[in-house]
Amino acid sequence: MKAPVFVAAAACLLVAGTAFASQELFTKNNCALCHKPDVKAMGPSLKDIAAKYKDDADGAKKIQDAIKNGSKGAWGENSMMVPQAAVSDDDAKAIAEWMMSQAGE
Repeated sequence: MKAPVFVAAAACLLVAGTAFASQELFTKNNCALCHKPDVKAMGPSLKDIAAKYKDDADGAKKIQDAIKNGSKGAWGENSMMVPQAAVSDDDAKAIAEWMMSQAGE
């Protein structure tokens, strides 16, 4: 009886830890300088990014690619994000997946 409860609790902690770690990576890699949770700043909000890609099976990959390679015009004719070459591939993937989780219901 105790084993299933322990496994479920461990799984919850793992998911929570991953979400926290990704938010920490978002901050550590200076993403928060341009992207805010609910409001447009220099770049689109996290919720707007997540909403744009939520129905796209490749959404997290597209965000990851934008982090690593930059983007131009994705958010309007004059929008541009410079490549974040200092962000590791693993960090970019974790950040992108965490950003996708911000879409909510």
